[in-house]
Amino acid sequence: MVDKGLGAAGVIDADGHVFEPDELWERHLPKRWHDRRPRLVHDDRGTTRYLIGDRMIPPGTGVGAWVPRGVQEEACLRPGGTDPALRLEDMDTEGIDVAVLYGTVSLGFYTTPDPELTAVICRAYNDWLAEYCAHAPQRLKGVPSLPLADTDAALAELRRCVEELGFVALNLPVSILGRHPDDPCNDVFYETAVDLDVPVSFHVGGAQFLNARFVDEYAMLHVLEFPFDLMYAATRLVCGGVLDRHPQLRVSFLEAGTGWLPYLFERLDEHYDKRTDEFTAIGRAPSEYLGDGRLWVSCEPSEQDLVHTCERIGAELVLFASDYPHWDAEYPESVSKIRDRPGLTAADRDAILGGNARRYLGAHLGAAVG
Repeated sequence: MVDKGLGAAGVIDADGHVFEPDELWERHLPKRWHDRRPRLVHDDRGTTRYLIGDRMIPPGTGVGAWVPRGVQEEACLRPGGTDPALRLEDMDTEGIDVAVLYGTVSLGFYTTPDPELTAVICRAYNDWLAEYCAHAPQRLKGVPSLPLADTDAALAELRRCVEELGFVALNLPVSILGRHPDDPCNDVFYETAVDLDVPVSFHVGGAQFLNARFVDEYAMLHVLEFPFDLMYAATRLVCGGVLDRHPQLRVSFLEAGTGWLPYLFERLDEHYDKRTDEFTAIGRAPSEYLGDGRLWVSCEPSEQDLVHTCERIGAELVLFASDYPHWDAEYPESVSKIRDRPGLTAADRDAILGGNARRYLGAHLGAAVG
């Protein structure tokens, strides 16, 4: 353990990533599927893309295209993205005790058109991630990829991943195949998360609401897509009554910083105050849900709005996230940029770097830290 005196919770990275190596399919996908296995390929510019069936992820050029240097080149800048031993070395360098791990390309596996293929590639990825985490199970914690178009299959795989593989959260896209987060069809996911005592994370990836408005303009798309998606999810989740219907549900909004949260909830409160009758699913101001201890937002280590967010809505809502090993991660300074931030109290830093994540993750974090 590398806890450097930052409180009993240690340092918990609530949103790190792995990258899906090409070889995982050879080892974890049943042989009868190998002719349709996902694979890393090179496009006409010589950069890497992921090919699943006849779909290139992300698209190489054209509408919504992104990562011009290639998906592997942008998403796996450190070998620890595929090698757990090297990741642990980097965690020690940063001072991170525990990392919660999301995929990269696998965030969008649920959109694969063939439901049977989707189920088998999700299971193969989850088995590989469990193997990766098994290198240090108290420090590496997985989050599954699920075949969300088939609810029964997705819930069965979620249970397997939590109960058998030791995974710690349910990740949902901000829109499940066009459904709002507050659509009653999604309630079964929230009910199962509560039953399994795991939180629900809304992580950007797969929804792509803005893709059609950009052509080969990744930087602008990336700036807007992430906060727009999460503002949409937070608005529907709170104002659509999900938290009232599921009072034990714990939720996070990941990978767009914190600055959007006070801005959004100020606007929501203004509209609730002036147009109360239109908020039929809730009976109190939206910002009051922020005080319930069930909502969290991840921060960017160097974001200038972090202190402002803590002052406006409270440091107890903020999770530390490294985004390692992606292009915008701040390794090896992601922890130090929080620890050394002027304007944060020692209690704020301890909460952000670990205490809040312990409450968010709950019992499945285990005795990994503290």
